[in-house]
Amino acid sequence: MPGFLLRTVLLLAVESGAALLLRDPGTPWIPVLLAVFVAGSAVPHGTDAEFAARFLVALTAVGVAKVGAAVWEGHGAVAPAGLGALLVLQTAALLRLSRRGRARGRRRPPPRRGRR
Repeated sequence: MPGFLLRTVLLLAVESGAALLLRDPGTPWIPVLLAVFVAGSAVPHGTDAEFAARFLVALTAVGVAKVGAAVWEGHGAVAPAGLGALLVLQTAALLRLSRRGRARGRRRPPPRRGRR
């Protein structure tokens, strides 16, 4: 469980920093969101995450940063709901990846068959 908490806190810190940068209209958004995407895809390191799982976590990280900037600017009531949904999706994906990596390490190897 400490790996899951570390991954979640690290990703939330990156997303919060990006949201703070993106709320200023003069900030170049491509490098900021690219950095969030790279950090999001690197967070599942140490798990058995394949490309699709890393891509999902990275895309939700970009979505959280973008919607988080909109929430900080105060754009309607839909933005906080979208931010909450993205955070739940991201946390569930990270939890699944963290638990799956640990569970695979505990499995017994399949029984060996004799030579024929």
